[in-house]
Amino acid sequence: MPFKKGQSGNPTGRPPKNRALTDLLEAAGNTTIEDADGKRRARKRIAAGIAWELITEGKTKLPNGETLKLSPQDWIGLYKWIYQHIDGPPKNGLDLNDIEKFTLEIVRASDEDSNK
Repeated sequence: MPFKKGQSGNPTGRPPKNRALTDLLEAAGNTTIEDADGKRRARKRIAAGIAWELITEGKTKLPNGETLKLSPQDWIGLYKWIYQHIDGPPKNGLDLNDIEKFTLEIVRASDEDSNK
């Protein structure tokens, strides 16, 4: 069947892209396991608790009973990662349209100063 001139051959558009890895990670994070205390918790809650314990104490006890200690470089990396995921990445650039935040002062050099 030939297409009509000026009419789209795909009127509903392209289907949304499947985010397979994100969906799999979310599903795995929602499953519950038994933690070191014997309580059943969602994996994502355990992971969040471990991340916060590593940031505040520099070490944590993993669900398998082992102790994990962070090097200073790993601690800084985890700190940055958590900060970005809580507050979002920092804004790039300045908004020069917000006059109340910024003051621009133009100073013209006197003739005397320019001859130095």
